[in-house]
Amino acid sequence: MKNIKKIYMYKLALGVIILLAGIVSATCYKHEASASSFLISMGLILFILTAFRFFRQGDLPDRDERTKKLAAYGITYSWLLTLVLISVFYLADYFKMVEFTAGSVLGILLIFMTISANVFRWYFMRKGDIE
Repeated sequence: MKNIKKIYMYKLALGVIILLAGIVSATCYKHEASASSFLISMGLILFILTAFRFFRQGDLPDRDERTKKLAAYGITYSWLLTLVLISVFYLADYFKMVEFTAGSVLGILLIFMTISANVFRWYFMRKGDIE
């Protein structure tokens, strides 16, 4: 259990370091705002998510066989649903309903897969088991 707390502390420290690097970059390099805003955002996200997970879990184990199984099923369902979405995109493009760019399709698929995997994982956790 102490190793898990150390990992959280390392992640929190890494988030603060990345955040501070972004702030220093923003003050020193005024013309390069994209890199500094990226560093600030990533450091803040890493810090907030790690703190949220650390305080939410308490003394619960991070992973066990049940949570790994439910996460695997959630990712599998997400993958299958993403294949359906790709088919819908193909049909929409084939019938000239929508004009897609490669960047827009990849962005939509990335966001869709991430959200659907978490939704399925949450659903299976609430349900309790797969059968």
